[in-house]
Amino acid sequence: MTAIVAGLRPDALPDPARPDAGLVLASLWRTGGLEQQHKVMSGVMDAWEQARLPAAYLARHCLAGSDGRTILNFAQWTSPGAHRAFAADPRNQQTLGSAVQSLYSADPPGRYVPYRFAGRRDGAARYFTATWHDTEDDGTARSLADELIERAPTAPVAEYFYIDEAGRQLLVLAGFQDEPGGTGPWFRPFRGLVRSAH
Repeated sequence: MTAIVAGLRPDALPDPARPDAGLVLASLWRTGGLEQQHKVMSGVMDAWEQARLPAAYLARHCLAGSDGRTILNFAQWTSPGAHRAFAADPRNQQTLGSAVQSLYSADPPGRYVPYRFAGRRDGAARYFTATWHDTEDDGTARSLADELIERAPTAPVAEYFYIDEAGRQLLVLAGFQDEPGGTGPWFRPFRGLVRSAH
């Protein structure tokens, strides 16, 4: 897909701090290896590019794990209610849902509300890490996010904090200008489908 269609355009690099996003969907998929990783990501993005997407859809990205197996799925919608309405439509379940499930059998993604964003230094975030923290409730998740923001790490360009709708999990997405390294997988943008911001 090379042209803008119905306000959508291909863009591999996500904008985790997009101001019009009221809902983030995120999940990790673990494939059998590099070949399957690329096949699944390409197939999923092909399916989304062919779908009829509402104005509430803002962006959907697949990011490739540095381990050659993992996929980070990251999507943004204007609101939780708008996504629920889209997901509940039997036509979308039959077309988009079936297309994705034929490529990879996955549980529903986590549903998160943006909480805070912290710019650490100048530069564009081109690589990402994702860390999930289990929490007791929304207040605990907010307190943990506030505590993590205050520690002010020097490596990331920015950090993005999202709290799941039940308040039982905090997702921290860290963006880096260069490959972050480390023991766990980091993620390189592979493909994305984005609605232009107004």
